[in-house]
Amino acid sequence: MKKLFSVLAVLVTLGTANVFASTGIGLQAGGTISNSGFGGVGAVTFKVSSLPCVFAVTVPSFDPFAIGLTADWWIANPKIQQNWGWFYGVGVAAAFYTGDSSVFGLGFRAVVGTNVFLLNKFLELYIDAAWQPMFFIGNGFNAGLLNFPINAGFRFWF
Repeated sequence: MKKLFSVLAVLVTLGTANVFASTGIGLQAGGTISNSGFGGVGAVTFKVSSLPCVFAVTVPSFDPFAIGLTADWWIANPKIQQNWGWFYGVGVAAAFYTGDSSVFGLGFRAVVGTNVFLLNKFLELYIDAAWQPMFFIGNGFNAGLLNFPINAGFRFWF
């Protein structure tokens, strides 16, 4: 049994080292233009080489608790110049809010943006915008079809 745990520990360590060999993590700030106005928020963003999506996680409120997650799959990232490109893709968004009642939201995303790599591809700067219609369940059903998040951020690549 100890040998099995030792082998598993080595495999997990080797697998983790490979994953973190090209992992990007950073912060982004932005806001959302929607039919209910404009709201700003910050997020942690990351990309792991073994997964096809770029993720962002935000916690805009702790009282009441709220959390949001986006996962974008870039269909293409063509180059404009050597270290500068643009990208477009599709993705999903999820949101969960608590308070007097709980609300769960789910939506899809059509995203477009531009990014530049600096410092031998150690630092990525980007700006993106998306159309993100959301559908909410909790206290009935609600849809927000006019939902346009715009974000700017950075990721460090390891």
